[in-house]
Amino acid sequence: MTIREMKTTSQQMDQSIAEMRAEARKHTLEMAHIADRVGRFAEDIVGPNIPRLAREVFGIDPFELRAERMDKPSRKDPSQWREFDFVIAGCRRLVITETKSTARLKYIDEFAEGLKDIFDYFPEFQGYTVIPIFAAMALSPDFVRRLTRHRIYALALGDRTMELLNLDQIRARSRNGK
Repeated sequence: MTIREMKTTSQQMDQSIAEMRAEARKHTLEMAHIADRVGRFAEDIVGPNIPRLAREVFGIDPFELRAERMDKPSRKDPSQWREFDFVIAGCRRLVITETKSTARLKYIDEFAEGLKDIFDYFPEFQGYTVIPIFAAMALSPDFVRRLTRHRIYALALGDRTMELLNLDQIRARSRNGK
């Protein structure tokens, strides 16, 4: 093999490596995008249930605050920001919800730890009773026990997550033969 052929082969290998790196970067970005969409999907399923639970289970009505995907700075260190998936405040209660498409023990422990400084992010609700909810598409009994030990409510898909909005209308039409 001549020096010229070796240089050409080396250049081709460099080009192939650069193309492989670009392709790997592209796939990594695509996977990150998919993971973000799955997370948003879980939040979109959980979201409508939080106000209902706040009213029906925790007796919060009216709401002083109702927010989704809220970013808040720490009062102690304004350079520190946290994202809160769902927050509802009212009747001297503060519901803080963390949503994950797939639960992991690490996420539960991080959420529990983050609750310790919740009033750094919500000083306006100092003295309110904090109602923490960890939501996921599914939660194993072990995860539920872990959440219970942390005094965090466990929320997962169940019978009331989705409702048929036109059930009565369809039944009425069926009875009337229309």
